[in-house]
Amino acid sequence: LPTSTLTVTLNSPVFTGETVTLTCVIEYYSDWTYEWYKAGKYLQVSQMTDRYTVNGNTLTIRGATESDTGQYTCRGQYGGSVSLQSNSVSLTVK
Repeated sequence: LPTSTLTVTLNSPVFTGETVTLTCVIEYYSDWTYEWYKAGKYLQVSQMTDRYTVNGNTLTIRGATESDTGQYTCRGQYGGSVSLQSNSVSLTVK
């Protein structure tokens, strides 16, 4: 299975109010549909506040708060294929 790698633009800790960008990179294809998870639970980004947006393989969190602290992972879907879950990125908001 393809491997997915998650990177974060800011080193932890992130301070309240800052913008955080998480980028999910998966080998082979570029046409993945990306799924985002926090503490192993699927993030329903469309049902969350305007602070969370997904653009392609990027999850942006605007106006970070302490409630955004946690372990984030991603994976991709392409046709009937699912990539391996990414490494976990720990986000700490102070």
